[in-house]
Amino acid sequence: MHQSLWNQLRNAFTKKEKDNNTILTNDINDPQNKARSKDEETSDFSQILKPQNVRVDVSVSSKNELLHYLAKFSCEQQSGLDEEEIYGRFLLREQQASTNLGDGIVLPHVIDDSIKDLTMLVIKLNNPIMWDDEKIDMAISLLIPKSEPDFLHVKYLASISILLLKPNFRYALSETTSPEQIVNMFINSNNQN
Repeated sequence: MHQSLWNQLRNAFTKKEKDNNTILTNDINDPQNKARSKDEETSDFSQILKPQNVRVDVSVSSKNELLHYLAKFSCEQQSGLDEEEIYGRFLLREQQASTNLGDGIVLPHVIDDSIKDLTMLVIKLNNPIMWDDEKIDMAISLLIPKSEPDFLHVKYLASISILLLKPNFRYALSETTSPEQIVNMFINSNNQN
């Protein structure tokens, strides 16, 4: 049975037995990397998420239609993007692994040379759609420049995932009705314990 990324992540943090497999990442092996302070590790969502990056009450009827909508919305956020190219990138990313986090939320993201600035988009649907055999009603997306230094998007993906692990945050997010409320939730998440 297919297990959503959300369930895999939840299981990884709640497993009683730890895997003995060591995972190395590129930044660990780079001698130029310095230790980062706690303040540097906190994601500042105000840098990548603005009210104009959020749409609520969006009407789509399928996964492909939502990905097309995201591609079009991406082009509205940044000039110089090709809608079909971005749509293709979303499709390719989904072929690699589903971005379904479970609990009604997906996290489709794209990396492309034409993307100039790391940008977060949030789409809240007026009616749920099926995505990999699960109903979803929200998409949180990142537009990632291919030449992004320091893999900053990984920090944001991790921060988003950590927030979505919190039932109270997920519930409050599901109750939002305006772009400003959604943006404020992410920006103010740094003030919550």
